[in-house]
Amino acid sequence: MRHKGLILLLITIFLFAIVLVWYFDLFNKSVEPIDSLKGKNYNYARTKYFKKEADNHYTINVNHILNEFDGGILTNKKILSDSIVHVYTWYYFTHKKTIWVGTTAKMNNQILDAIRYKNSVQF
Repeated sequence: MRHKGLILLLITIFLFAIVLVWYFDLFNKSVEPIDSLKGKNYNYARTKYFKKEADNHYTINVNHILNEFDGGILTNKKILSDSIVHVYTWYYFTHKKTIWVGTTAKMNNQILDAIRYKNSVQF
């Protein structure tokens, strides 16, 4: 009987640890790039990678003053054919994923930058 109680306790501790790791997203950095999306087309990201529409969408003009969150896109300004960039964000339980999409000589709707970041991150 005592052996079964110990096994049950160990299983409970193991399951609790798994829930904590998942809830606090311990195996990911606060902010990390999604390099596999950079250079791809927005339609690829929406249909193959995210498999749903974005939860949030807005546009920015790279020729205007940008906030800290969107300012990182300025490193890609030289490849843009148009100053308007679309910003799409998908929300998940523990994190968000955002892509910046613009028109370049290579293609319309090219993903210029993509990041994954924890919900607790403040920009």
